[in-house]
Amino acid sequence: MTSPVNAFMTREATVPHEVELPETVHFTAETIVEYIDDIDALQQIRSEWDALTSSFRTPLLTHNWFASCARAFSYQEQTEILLVRRQGEMDAIAPLAFRGKFHRRLEIMGSFVTNEPGGIIFRNRHSLEQLWEAVFDMKTTVFLKGIRYGSPEAQALECMLHSRKIRYLAREEQIPWVNTAGKWVDFEKSISSSRRSSFRRLRRLAESKGIVVFEVVTPSPENVDGYLNELFKVEAAGWKGRTGTAMRSFEALGTFFRTYSRLEAGEGKLRLFFLKVGGQTIAGQLTVIRADRLWIFKIGHDESWSWCSPGILLMNEVIKYCFDSGLESCEMLGSDEPWLHIWTNESHTVVTYRIYPGVLDALSDLLADFTETISNKVMTRFAKRKGMRKSNADQNTQ
Repeated sequence: MTSPVNAFMTREATVPHEVELPETVHFTAETIVEYIDDIDALQQIRSEWDALTSSFRTPLLTHNWFASCARAFSYQEQTEILLVRRQGEMDAIAPLAFRGKFHRRLEIMGSFVTNEPGGIIFRNRHSLEQLWEAVFDMKTTVFLKGIRYGSPEAQALECMLHSRKIRYLAREEQIPWVNTAGKWVDFEKSISSSRRSSFRRLRRLAESKGIVVFEVVTPSPENVDGYLNELFKVEAAGWKGRTGTAMRSFEALGTFFRTYSRLEAGEGKLRLFFLKVGGQTIAGQLTVIRADRLWIFKIGHDESWSWCSPGILLMNEVIKYCFDSGLESCEMLGSDEPWLHIWTNESHTVVTYRIYPGVLDALSDLLADFTETISNKVMTRFAKRKGMRKSNADQNTQ
């Protein structure tokens, strides 16, 4: 990912990944496509990048996010960011990277590790169409995770796929979110009385072991690592620790969130939440506030405390914090887990596209991806069930 070859390459240059660029140029003299495959070059366009993304109202397209991806996942990805410039001005960005040794494909940077939705950055419909054209002219397999359903980028993408008769698969997913624009007291009443009673019961259980404290921290770049150590430790005390997917054990993921958290802390956007009982941290969340919304990136709890459901108790307080802070919403990100519907039935629909330039590419990639997906699901389900059995056993001994 940190190839020393030309950071910026015009369309006539050779892309250093054994991917052949088209001989035909479909752009005017005023428009060029540049390719960035170097971290230093990525840093040089920070101000232009953030200016273009300012209207998108999401942290998932910021320069901080992708600069952190570039530094953390360099051993697994080769950065291949496409920029469309018109008269020298940045008009669109495809934050992509090559991944895979035997089945090489383009993906949104970091999406295979962070598992978060992605997107394309553009100024207008024209620049968006030019960007998609540049991507498809590379004639390689492309995976795009979490494109907003019905968005301009999704519409332009599907239009071009159909016009070019390119083979692709599309799968929809739901991402829960909570509207926090009203008052907490009114929202709390919308939660069933039995669930509110359960919250009180769980809190009393926790209080039987010590003083319960809900803590929110806005770290500085100087002290953020100490708080992250605390969060990493409690997250690793659950099923993620057993599967090796916790930030503490998965080195690349840990490096990414440390890098990203330092950058967000430097801008005052990072919020870390902790639930403590008797001074011991038993649950935590890593979040940022952007565009008047709170975005939850990582959650975790100590499974030895599962009998009082610390993750649920903390989530309830985090949502209350959003209401009390006057934020528009709480964006839960990640997977659509059933327990999140305690607070909401609303969700965003995103679409993951798998785009294949040929039949053989489709068959080989589908087989490789199917094998990897099944393996990951089996490991995750086994770890979660083991944690649930332990939780049930703990509850039976109370």
